[in-house]
Amino acid sequence: MPERFNKAIVIGDACVDVTVPLAAILGGSDGAPRDESLIPQTGGGGTSANTAVSLSKLGIPTAFMGTLGADFGGRFIRQEFADLGIDTRLTLTDDQSNTVYVFAFIDKTGERRLWAFPRTDVSYVNYDLDKIDLDLIRTASWVHASGMTVMFDGSVRRELPLIFKTAFEAGVPTSFDLNTRVKDPGSLDPGIRDSILETIPYVTYLLGSAKDEFYSFSPHEDWKDSVRSFAAPGRTVIARMGGEGSFMIADGKEIERASLRVPVVNTTGAGDSFNAGFIAGVLKGLDADRAVMMAHAVAGYKISHGGARQTPNEEELQEFIKEKGIDL
Repeated sequence: MPERFNKAIVIGDACVDVTVPLAAILGGSDGAPRDESLIPQTGGGGTSANTAVSLSKLGIPTAFMGTLGADFGGRFIRQEFADLGIDTRLTLTDDQSNTVYVFAFIDKTGERRLWAFPRTDVSYVNYDLDKIDLDLIRTASWVHASGMTVMFDGSVRRELPLIFKTAFEAGVPTSFDLNTRVKDPGSLDPGIRDSILETIPYVTYLLGSAKDEFYSFSPHEDWKDSVRSFAAPGRTVIARMGGEGSFMIADGKEIERASLRVPVVNTTGAGDSFNAGFIAGVLKGLDADRAVMMAHAVAGYKISHGGARQTPNEEELQEFIKEKGIDL
C-alpha cells in the first residue's frame, strides 16, 4: 500500500492580484487623485490558489496542483506557498508560459471588476500528469478544483475528469466550483462545458454561483430548478447567493442559510474562501449544514477585510464566530 498523502489537493489557477481602489484613484471631493492611492496593492490570487491558501490558514494540510510560469509571478507565488506551508510537490514550472496578473478594480461599495493579463501562453491551463505520482491523488484527504482552471484551452481541460475520477474511485472526497462566471448558456465555450460535465459525475460536493453558473449549464425559469437538476445520490449541491446567503441540496433536503451582515470592504475571493470554509468544516467533522455555516463565517470575515488572501486563521475564525454568535 502506498504511504497516504493525506493532504487536501487544490487543482488549478494561481495568479498575482493587483488591487486598484477606484474611489481613491478617482480622487476626493475635489476630484484630485491621492498619491498614496496610486500605489497598487499586489498579492497572491487565482480562484484555486485562494482556496488553497485559505485552507492552509485554517489548519488543513494542503497541496497545490498546477503549473506556474518561470517568471516573477511564478516565483512570487511559490514563495507565498512556502511561507504558508503549502506542499508544492504537485506544482510544476513551465518556462515557456506566463503567470497571469489579475487586476481587481474595487468600486466604492467594495464590489470588484476583474481584468486578466496576459491572455496567451497562460501557465495554469496545462499540466503534465506524467510528471507526478497519481498515488498522491488516490491517498489525498480531499481534491478540489475551480471552473476557472478550464476557461482557456489546454491539457487541464482534458486531464481534469481523469484526475477527479482517480480520486473519486479511491474514495477521496471531491469538490468542484463551477466558477465559469458565464450567465448565458449560449456563450459557454463547448470545450469548457464538456470538461466540466465530464468531471461532475466524480464530484461529491458541487458549488457555484446560484443565479448564473448553474443556469448556464442547466437553464430553467426558476434558478433553483437549475440547481436541483445537479442533485444526485451521494452528491451535495451548494449554490452561493452572495449577500442573500446559500441554497443547499443534501440527502434530498433543501436548506437555505443567510449570509452574515458585515461591512463590505472587498469581495475579491469571497467564493474561494467560502469553498475553503466548507471543505475545512467537513474535514474537521462537521455535517454539510454546519460546514456551510462555517463557510459563511470564513467568507464573511474575508469580505470585511482586504484582498483575496485576507482570510482568517483558526484563531481569528473562532473569534469571529464567537463575535457573530454562530453556533457550530
